[in-house]
Amino acid sequence: MSAGELPEAARVFLGLMEARYACKLFDRERALEPRLVDYLIECVRLSPSSFGLEHTRLIAAVDPRLRSQLARASGGQEMAATAPLILVFLAPRAEAYDPDSDFIRGRSARFPGELAVFRADYEGYYEFLRREGRLEGWARAQAYIAVANAMTAATAAGLDSCAIEGFDEGQALAALGLSQASWMACLMAAFGYRAEPRREHIRLAAGEMSEIR
Repeated sequence: MSAGELPEAARVFLGLMEARYACKLFDRERALEPRLVDYLIECVRLSPSSFGLEHTRLIAAVDPRLRSQLARASGGQEMAATAPLILVFLAPRAEAYDPDSDFIRGRSARFPGELAVFRADYEGYYEFLRREGRLEGWARAQAYIAVANAMTAATAAGLDSCAIEGFDEGQALAALGLSQASWMACLMAAFGYRAEPRREHIRLAAGEMSEIR
């Protein structure tokens, strides 16, 4: 594919995808401007979610003490220890997604037809997920959509980023003052300005990882 054959906006987006990489070391002395923190939060807010439930909750950790606790929860990984911003992506546990739960009632009230219309569309899928034991996996997956958008958005703003999956979930939730019985810490992501050379992507060629049928 020639990038020159794409619409201009697509070329810009592809360039962001090519430029982003997993930054492991951030500049400890360079804080993120509040407007950029707000920008990343807005990009997460606008991310799609299954059934429009928006069940990903986001905590933007800028306080040094909280960031230090989250870094310890990640085993002291360098990106968590040096980033000026850690976004923590959370989701309620399985009970929240029952069609009769307060959470579903509250979310469905926003849509045309409210609960009755929403439930008719949602209940069959909920039963499928429940029967397959996939409710919490489905809920966690929504956070991955949001973090991917946030990381690409960060590149557009001149920031660097790194997703963090290796952390003690109970320890992270305790640092946030949240109950593990009610919440899942799906993943975290570090954001800031890099203090290391940009590394080249290592990627399979398109023909090795995909096929068009």
